Amino acid sequence: MNKNIEIIIISGPTASGKTKKAVEICKERNGEIISCDSRQIYKYLDIGLNKEGVLLKSGLREINGVLQHLTDIINPDQNYTVVDFVEDADLKIAEILKKGKIPVIVGGTGLYIKSLLYGLDKMPKTNRSLRDELKAKPYVELYNRLLKLDPESAEKNRKNPQRLLRALEVNILSGKTLQEHFKIKSPRYKFSHFNILIEKKTLYNRINERCKYMIENGMIEETQKILDIGFNENCFALSGIGYRYVVQYLSGKISRESLISEFSKDTRRYAKRQVTWFKAQSGIEFINGK
Repeated sequence: MNKNIEIIIISGPTASGKTKKAVEICKERNGEIISCDSRQIYKYLDIGLNKEGVLLKSGLREINGVLQHLTDIINPDQNYTVVDFVEDADLKIAEILKKGKIPVIVGGTGLYIKSLLYGLDKMPKTNRSLRDELKAKPYVELYNRLLKLDPESAEKNRKNPQRLLRALEVNILSGKTLQEHFKIKSPRYKFSHFNILIEKKTLYNRINERCKYMIENGMIEETQKILDIGFNENCFALSGIGYRYVVQYLSGKISRESLISEFSKDTRRYAKRQVTWFKAQSGIEFINGK
């Protein structure tokens, strides 16, 4: 791969203003955005995933005149891995460069960014019989099993059943932890990586306000629509932060107040993990957000 290719990366925790910054850079540098968000890939779910702009007939989004790629690309019940992201992002980067524009990678999914920049060891493909066997077991059993084999992945993904299941599957099939598969290599691209830092109190207040706004402005109805279409309440898209609590609310298991509280709490915890992740990476220039 051409080592002189330049891409720009804008990362940071949720609610830090990444997309706004990316749009500014795209207008300055004649760029297009590639979303690096493991949730915005799902179709039909816009409010709870905080998608911005307008979805065009082409399948791309447009945000204030800037095109955004790799949102709305799979159905809520489809699986999507880091390998899929790297393959798709490589194609989009080549496509954007061919137009004489700058690819601007934007998102908070640190593993996706790291894998795009440095590659990853070939991991075993999903084994359907093993996957079905694991999915039939109680979640706590899967967690405890992974905790013995790969404590870091177990703790990091204990609130994300999809990723926890994949981490366990990889370990069983390869005998390696996820971390052993993601060994640092030479960069695949020439890049500039900017990470947005926000004062914790400001960030957490912003997250609380955003979560409440989502619930009050259609996230519940959006979730019900997905269920009415026929997607299962345990599908991949609805297992993410926020939506799993909306499903509980719709089934009468929790109150509206608990929904907002738990949604906000989980999102703050996720933001904290994102900050920790990016601070541990190399090659990043940290910039102060507003």
